[in-house]
Amino acid sequence: MARIHSPFHTLNFTILCILLILTVNPNFILSSRNDDDFSIIDFDTNLFHQDYSPPAPPPPPPHAPSVSCTDDLGGIGSLDSTCQIVSDLNLTRDVYIAGKGNFVILPGVRFHCPISGCSIILNISGNFTLGKDSSIVTGAFELVAQNASFLNNSVLNTTGLAGKPPPQTSGTPQGIDGAGGGHGGRGACCLVDDTKLPEDVWGGDAYSWSSLQTPESFGSKGGTTSKEVDYGGGGGGRVKLEITGFVVVDGNVLADGGDGGNKGGGGSGGSIFIQAYKMTGSGVIRACGGNGFAGGGGGRVSVNIFSRHDEPKIFVHGGSSFGCPENAGAAGTMYDAVPRTLTVSNHNMTTDTETLLLEFPNQPMWTNVYVRNHARATVPLLWSRVQVCGT
Repeated sequence: MARIHSPFHTLNFTILCILLILTVNPNFILSSRNDDDFSIIDFDTNLFHQDYSPPAPPPPPPHAPSVSCTDDLGGIGSLDSTCQIVSDLNLTRDVYIAGKGNFVILPGVRFHCPISGCSIILNISGNFTLGKDSSIVTGAFELVAQNASFLNNSVLNTTGLAGKPPPQTSGTPQGIDGAGGGHGGRGACCLVDDTKLPEDVWGGDAYSWSSLQTPESFGSKGGTTSKEVDYGGGGGGRVKLEITGFVVVDGNVLADGGDGGNKGGGGSGGSIFIQAYKMTGSGVIRACGGNGFAGGGGGRVSVNIFSRHDEPKIFVHGGSSFGCPENAGAAGTMYDAVPRTLTVSNHNMTTDTETLLLEFPNQPMWTNVYVRNHARATVPLLWSRVQVCGT
């Protein structure tokens, strides 16, 4: 009796054998393949050794509908032409403002949401103006605009109004030593420990190194000296300015840590990120640590500006320590994206507390790292520890 052998039957049997072998020995393919040995399946095993990139995170939830210039903000005009804020406004919740026009806060007007973590987001196609002697006080401020002007004596202030810092960070010190909060630099600690070197004693630790080129973290609260009362200063808030054209800063843009007084540590500075084509002005940009029994560490500032000179001044130093005046909080970080330089400067405030410089990025390569004005920087390495002290 003739028998017909289908090639498909043979193929199915071969596949079944392979599956059976893999069930018994899952490592068969990789362990049995040598240059002189037989391999059932000849393939490039490097396919299994490519870098794995996790899937992109889900997009952020959409913003709530924009508020109205007249009905919600008490202004004059329209967000699609020009909206003018003409009188003081005290907000009690987060607010999202969007339109195709200009947004102007007139001179002397206070536009405030003085609640920790309160967020004001302003997304307009036109120009933004914060008038002379006017102020914005909030925990977080984000601005997208064509041009932006912060006029004389105006202030954008997020000092001490941080929301929660990133999870799994240790920026807020534990115990009742009144130590400073940490962020870009470590917080100071006035505790004397004879078993350790002065630089091995600190308060809140540094965090958010990986995002220092586009910082967005809140600062951390300082410690307290009492079990009953929390005297620690609040962490600095966050500011993000994404401007297509020019920014004029003749006022103050602040994300400082809050002061803790004589019984609490200073909060650490927050985050400021500014992106624009050109920036001018005689004002101040600051994310410094708060003053206290022990000073808070500086925050993180980053500027990505094609045309910028030495004005306005930028400060990210640690806060003063009343309990140990020679040991201020550690300096934060200031990253300048165009020359690709990182600056760690403590504004000539002496300290034993260090700023951590962790793994440097491969792309883009940084050109210079400056440690200046009594700042102290530590570079942890796998085989040793290199310390650089500014003078």
